[in-house]
Amino acid sequence: RLTTKLETFSLPDPRSLRPGGVMKLGELEIGQGERLRATRFDDKLVYVVTFFQIDPLWVVDLSDAAAPRIAGSVDVPGWSTFIAPLGQQLVTVGIESNRVAVSLFDVANPAAPALLSRVRLGENYSWSEANWDEKAFSVLPEAGLILVPFTGATTNGYASRVQLIDLKATALVARGVIEHPFQPRRATLYGDRILSLSGWELLSVDATDRDHPLVRGTTMLAWPVDRVILHGNFLLELGGTAGWDWWGNAGNPVLRVAAADSPDQLLGQLELTNLPVLSATQRGSRLYIAQGQQGWFYPPVPLADDGSNATDQSGAQFLLTVVGLDALPAVPVLGQVQTKGVMPGFSGDWQALWPKPDVVVFVGAGFNWWWRRCLECPVPLAVDTISVQPWPFFWGGGGGQLLAFDVSDAASPQFASTVNLSTNTWWSFSQAFTAEGLVYLSHQTSEFLPWVLPASPTPTSPGAVDATVTNVTVTNIAPIGTWVSRSYLDVVDYADARNPTVRQPVNIPGTLNGISQQGSVLYTIGTHWTTNQATAWTQFLDASAYDGVAAHLIDSLALPTTWPLPVLAVETNLFIGVPDYGNGGGSGVVYGPIGPIIPLTASSGSNDPATTSAAGKFTRSGSVALTMPASALANFGALLAAQQTDNIVVLFDASDGAALRQVGQSKPTGCLWFNLGHADGALGRGLWVPLGAYGVEKIPAGP
Repeated sequence: RLTTKLETFSLPDPRSLRPGGVMKLGELEIGQGERLRATRFDDKLVYVVTFFQIDPLWVVDLSDAAAPRIAGSVDVPGWSTFIAPLGQQLVTVGIESNRVAVSLFDVANPAAPALLSRVRLGENYSWSEANWDEKAFSVLPEAGLILVPFTGATTNGYASRVQLIDLKATALVARGVIEHPFQPRRATLYGDRILSLSGWELLSVDATDRDHPLVRGTTMLAWPVDRVILHGNFLLELGGTAGWDWWGNAGNPVLRVAAADSPDQLLGQLELTNLPVLSATQRGSRLYIAQGQQGWFYPPVPLADDGSNATDQSGAQFLLTVVGLDALPAVPVLGQVQTKGVMPGFSGDWQALWPKPDVVVFVGAGFNWWWRRCLECPVPLAVDTISVQPWPFFWGGGGGQLLAFDVSDAASPQFASTVNLSTNTWWSFSQAFTAEGLVYLSHQTSEFLPWVLPASPTPTSPGAVDATVTNVTVTNIAPIGTWVSRSYLDVVDYADARNPTVRQPVNIPGTLNGISQQGSVLYTIGTHWTTNQATAWTQFLDASAYDGVAAHLIDSLALPTTWPLPVLAVETNLFIGVPDYGNGGGSGVVYGPIGPIIPLTASSGSNDPATTSAAGKFTRSGSVALTMPASALANFGALLAAQQTDNIVVLFDASDGAALRQVGQSKPTGCLWFNLGHADGALGRGLWVPLGAYGVEKIPAGP
């Protein structure tokens, strides 16, 4: 059983502690069955808070240290975590019903402490660092003011604020709040201003009217970075990317310019339209930023199907902004163009491809979904109504959409065309690639093949009487058969960007993972299913020749069944990360073209490069060891980055794919998983990794 115990000791000479030099004087048990929450000594009194279902505030008299006694107590809801004595009063901060609570107690009579007033912060739920670190709790008696940073849910969404509270003789009064885009940490008075600090910024606030505090000045201390682009000696940093949101990602998207060698040194910035950033690409002295409305998902409402498209996307916006990079750190807007009727989906991370020097194509990222017999499935929030279709139910995540823009005139970019491959229930769209004016990607389709088990009779139709069972009517018989998924290659020809040609889909062995030889060789990853429907879960890396009409298999390579298994195609080199959990838990990355699998010799695994040889066979060309499995691979010219499962990033010189040479290694700070696809770098310079709320980190790369 829990017991809170106060013990007193005699310490004759604190400078000469020795056995027997400390003598216990007395003890006092309080709060039986309750957990200790807060303690504060004040002259001859000790204030103690314990909690089980209510919060007893105990006043303990230490006038006789050998016989401490309870002078008085008061029970209040919740509990306190920090106590600030103010003569005959106490101010505490704590928790009541999942909300931060600031309380004022009268302790003029230790035998009869009383709660005078309490202010609860937030609406349904709130949290404050002050409940764990007293330095975040600012009690300013001379100004009659208490400042409490807190975050929590409100009717208008999640809020990050500093609450102003008047400290009066017998009451606490909630006044106005100081809004922050990110969690505030500290606040105090300086002269006639309140200084309010978060991990991002320092605010100077005029609180002459405490009900309406006004921010008079802002000093940026840090900022969120979701993707970076290296341009000369400058680093372009974009915040406000769409996708799976992280805590605190608020405010308008911003393009910031920093020195490449000092990514935290802000040199210039451009505040963008308040739409999530979907993609960004740099070509020459121009930066192209795509923004759009991001969908989300919620359970659909069944409606009568009248055969019409119940999804209204006519108001959805897609904005392309062209920014000049000729006079960095200045970032002027050169031109903009907006189109409507495009739903980016929930993914919100679009690819930018250049099939022609003056044509940029943005390709919707992510997959689309199939559900069978689905009546409660995710759909975008932007959709007002949907109709329930016969099973299986399908909904998209933004994949399969291609938007082309003519940017031959940077001052007047033009929307050229849109291609939507997802309108016919195609799903699981791959990453896209480009060569010779063509854009390549793949999708999957599902088809139901009815069949009857050899030993089974023809299934009974719904509503019929089952003759094999007495007095039973069949109401819901599922058809017997199997669903078969196939992968297809999609090729879009942008010779005329305003009238692109979509070629007939071509059956391929798996999901498109890369191309080489100007698009005449395809690399795919998928499972080879046998004709007897055996479920062989081994994945294969396949190379196929594509002649514009059909794909012809060149060679196949069985991949290990361990995970993760990233594969990166860079022209004729294939870099493959291969875990090796059997040898001391280590792992390796295979890089380059692969022929026969060679046993890994290092206890931590190896890195093997493979290429497709002139004879049309995968040929292993080398290996390099990693300390942990590689979860992601990315290349930046001749610089290859391998992100391990422990978040360490290892950099290689991939000038010769058969002889990778390590040139750098680091583990970025922060507690969030980062996206190598949004990083940028160069051989001999290093890699810049965006860390979201934690900014940017540079990983140096030696020569």
